[in-house]
Amino acid sequence: MTWSLSSVLSSASSFNPLSSIFTGFPSRTGSSVLDSSSVPWAASSLMSSTPLLAVPALFLAILGGGIFGSSMYEATGSSESPLSSRAGNVDETFPDADAKPATLKSVTHIEHDMYEVVVYSHAMRREVKNEVILPGGPGNAERRPTFYLLMGADGAANGWSWRNSSKHQEFFQDKLVNVVTPIGSVSSMQADWYEDDKETGRNKWLTYFTKELPPLMDAHFYGNGRDAIGGISLSGGPALHIASLEPARFRAAASYSGCPATSGFLGNIYVSEGLKMNGADKVKMWGRFGDPAWVAHSPVLHLDDFKDIALFVSAAEGVPGAIDATATSSERIGPPVAIEAASYACSTYFVEKAREAGVDVEWYGQVEGTHSWGLFELSMRKSWDVIGPALDVKPFTRDTPVVVDLKPSEAPQPVGGKGSSGSSRQH
Repeated sequence: MTWSLSSVLSSASSFNPLSSIFTGFPSRTGSSVLDSSSVPWAASSLMSSTPLLAVPALFLAILGGGIFGSSMYEATGSSESPLSSRAGNVDETFPDADAKPATLKSVTHIEHDMYEVVVYSHAMRREVKNEVILPGGPGNAERRPTFYLLMGADGAANGWSWRNSSKHQEFFQDKLVNVVTPIGSVSSMQADWYEDDKETGRNKWLTYFTKELPPLMDAHFYGNGRDAIGGISLSGGPALHIASLEPARFRAAASYSGCPATSGFLGNIYVSEGLKMNGADKVKMWGRFGDPAWVAHSPVLHLDDFKDIALFVSAAEGVPGAIDATATSSERIGPPVAIEAASYACSTYFVEKAREAGVDVEWYGQVEGTHSWGLFELSMRKSWDVIGPALDVKPFTRDTPVVVDLKPSEAPQPVGGKGSSGSSRQH
């Protein structure tokens, strides 16, 4: 249902847009954070036919494009004290230059061209499972690129991943490209942490994706060293950041309904809420907000690092619709409408700043779509217009077409571990 925004925006001066990001609507207060002259401008920038549920996304996007943008997504100061007992050791949150590749442990066939590839991560001192599409199987020796397709806060530890939450196997069946989804990067920000965490263990995922897994894929599964990476939700911004550290390898990167900022008030909230849902301690990750690590890993503060990478960024305004009908989301992260609205505002800010800096970025913004698999998969498919050419992906022909049926009754049961509770299809 569509509502006129005239009555909403006429009282915009009573909104506090910085409180209630994860409830879906700005909360009402007795005073305004906007001066009175900005309200008519905001109202005139929105069509009267704009769906009411799109208000949070558009309102935050308007603020991000104005005088509040820097504090929302770029500010690096903190009111927390002390910053961290580890402040100043930011190098510990980046991979060691001499980190060695992961060790291959096993390869097990799952279905079609999908295999479970288990490797030993020397940095994390544990085995890591990966769901990998190998076109033609492990015996196909034709060299090809690799696309790393990441999970969100739950890290597929609940048993739900791209494999059984989408039809991505059908999408990639005619493409000569390895597609890799790691399992278990729970509320990690795909980062190298200062300290081990009681709930999520030892996190050295930045090392994993830049130093450990790519060389193994090249050596054992015929990767050609020309790769791309994409992530949903909490891994969207990190996917861009990972690519920026290895531009010679990662020719393209994509953020699907993510937030490419760890700095600023809203950047910090986005990250903190994603870690909190699985009990992870953000201080063990990068210290208290204001520690140099929060700045060092914020994509929006390092735009020059993307000059040689093709970028795709997408998000929706959070209006429920047909795209959400058959693909649900984890309610544990908060209302899907509100989370998508926050992702939309953060993503639009990044795109604007990136383009101002001369970075090649394709923006795919939608009105309809909440923080769910329907939107994630659509965005991934759209991103292939950027990623496919950047990787120079060749066609691949198979004898039997892949057909994926996502009937819940035939889906595997969730496995144990962090993230195994909540809605059946999480991310």
